[in-house]
Amino acid sequence: MNALSKLVAVEAKLFLREPVSLFFVFALPLGLMLVFGLPRRGAAADDGGQHTELTFLPALALALTIGMLALFTLPMALGIYRERRVLRRLATTPVHPALLLIAQVVVNLAMGVAGAVVTAIGVRFLLDQPAPANVPAFVLAFLLGVACLFAVGLLIAALAPSARAAQSIGPALFFPLLFLAGAWLPRDQMPTVLARIGDYSPLGATVDTLAAAWAGESPALPQLLALAVTAVLGSVLATRFFRWE
Repeated sequence: MNALSKLVAVEAKLFLREPVSLFFVFALPLGLMLVFGLPRRGAAADDGGQHTELTFLPALALALTIGMLALFTLPMALGIYRERRVLRRLATTPVHPALLLIAQVVVNLAMGVAGAVVTAIGVRFLLDQPAPANVPAFVLAFLLGVACLFAVGLLIAALAPSARAAQSIGPALFFPLLFLAGAWLPRDQMPTVLARIGDYSPLGATVDTLAAAWAGESPALPQLLALAVTAVLGSVLATRFFRWE
């Protein structure tokens, strides 16, 4: 077993010991869908918005899971490691500190994928709704959403001077992004400028592309490009500003 696989195994064990993280990944998305989706179980598509509520809800639940992993769990874990000088101590060993970053991303990505599978199964069997109809587009949208949000999370980890700061910056960014995604107010009821910003925001574009693929449509290319550009830009900036101690 090489160094990276050992770090991944250790990080996975630490993640699974955190009930709050498991709640965000598995219980919260299912709870959200059951609370809002059961009253409309078996309902037909409604006739107006960007997507039907029955595809918007699971897409929002998945985006919520990815966003919490990216903006809450990942920056805080790396902030704690920096505060405790774990990264600095690793730099004096044959194991490069970058491997710990990779291990963190791998574990959080694996949990995000597991959460997506559980959400899809829940939609199919608990809400009696079909699984994602356009699977290739769904996978593409999911991966781009993960890349985009994780890049933002790594940028927070790079800029936050401490774990407490990361714990504050993440929610301060997450909840406005959640609002722009249409979690509380549908974007077709927002002012035009705010709605357009929401369309291309990390969570908004993730929700829309996932919902489109779930409904069997092709995700909008500009939104996919927005996710890809944000992922590249966030990764470059995170690499540029990341501090090991």
